[in-house]
Amino acid sequence: MTDTTIAPNHPCWVELSSPDVESARTFYGSLFGWEFTEPGPMGFGVKAVRDGRVVAGISPQPAEAPAGQPAFWSVYFRVAELTDFLARVDTGGGQAMMAIPEFDGTAGVALVADPAGTAFGVLEYEDDRGLTGVDVTGAACWFELHTKDPAVHEFYGAVFDWEISPVSDTDEFRYSTFALPGTGIPRGGILDTSNVGIPAHWESYIQVEDADAVAGRVRELGGDWLAAPHNSTHGRVGRFIDSQNAAFTVIQPR
Repeated sequence: MTDTTIAPNHPCWVELSSPDVESARTFYGSLFGWEFTEPGPMGFGVKAVRDGRVVAGISPQPAEAPAGQPAFWSVYFRVAELTDFLARVDTGGGQAMMAIPEFDGTAGVALVADPAGTAFGVLEYEDDRGLTGVDVTGAACWFELHTKDPAVHEFYGAVFDWEISPVSDTDEFRYSTFALPGTGIPRGGILDTSNVGIPAHWESYIQVEDADAVAGRVRELGGDWLAAPHNSTHGRVGRFIDSQNAAFTVIQPR
């Protein structure tokens, strides 16, 4: 998907919550060639644009955020009807932490936690406020849940109507992919992190042309490495933190 209208139950937005939006713009603009326009899809912050396509957003952290809280990335999913979706969340054992059914008269937004407490966002909208660039250089191309509770597979299958398919089920590596029924096209994965010290979270992979060049640039811009670029089944992957300690992952596809 390069230019796309994102269907319900697909990832539709990735957003950095930042204590210093201008600093974040400088870091990611220099790293990925992003340009920025205002506002973001929820009426604040900025949209990141690459080659005319909207690929991400950056928003300021709320005033009540704890002092010193690092920046962090969030993943949002499009839903057809917010109230119905939140009812599914409640039935499935999740929780709506915040919901605004009509925040600007034409769209709804909610922050939700799955039964294990991992947060993600949802958006209901009928316009073009979602991502318009996916699976291209400088844009998200894969969406992944890191969780210590594999039982959440059932929750996500129920609330999003996903088909969840195991890829590996060993003690060393448990991984599944998710796709909408009948499509046969995985849009992301679910990784069991029970054996590693990674906090549960949703993240996206940013597609790049040269993961090693990105790695070198990260340190020049004040970030650092969490995992040096390495070869994987699907390409060369690196994991980093930005200049405000937000973790992110890039992939150079095969």
